[in-house]
Amino acid sequence: MDKIKRVKELSRDRFLTPDECARLCSAPKMNALLGVRDYAILKVFLNCGLRKMELINLKVRDFCRQGENYWLVVHSKGGDVDEQDIMNQKVIDSVHKYLLKSGHGENSDEPLFQPIKGRAKTESKKLSRRSIDHLVKKYAKAAGITKNVHVHTLRHTFGTELQTLTGDIKLTQKAMRHKSLNSTMIYLHTDRERVKKGLSQMNL
Repeated sequence: MDKIKRVKELSRDRFLTPDECARLCSAPKMNALLGVRDYAILKVFLNCGLRKMELINLKVRDFCRQGENYWLVVHSKGGDVDEQDIMNQKVIDSVHKYLLKSGHGENSDEPLFQPIKGRAKTESKKLSRRSIDHLVKKYAKAAGITKNVHVHTLRHTFGTELQTLTGDIKLTQKAMRHKSLNSTMIYLHTDRERVKKGLSQMNL
């Protein structure tokens, strides 16, 4: 007899609620370049679902525009290059504001998000993995979020929200840049919650 395999659910402590996202993005102080940069980073993570190294490896020229359409050129695992549409105006505005305040030129080969001069202990123009981890945890703590928040929490949040809004697992797979649909199946927990709600209201 075939074994019945239950789809693994994503536990609630591995993604953020909309309220927690709002609190997280309100934590950076926008009166300084550091806060402007960090706010843009958080917005990109939450609304584009990037992995840590994908964000670190973004160049200024990877923030693209044609007319009213914006997208990121994402260099993914295994050398793949994908285009991730940016549909959230707050993300677009936050990156534009950071580029303006930081003085980065458009179409540049420099990293999009860079260490702040005078604050970094290195001359590298690339952010380190550790600095990104510290950034996310610092603002999660400032926002009073008790979950163990890290970069992948933000990526899980993106996947969860997208699946909730669209109900389309193939679309979520594409946006998450998963090679295998099995990696995306954890986000079906959002559909399962809607099914449970519907079943609880059913009275035939």
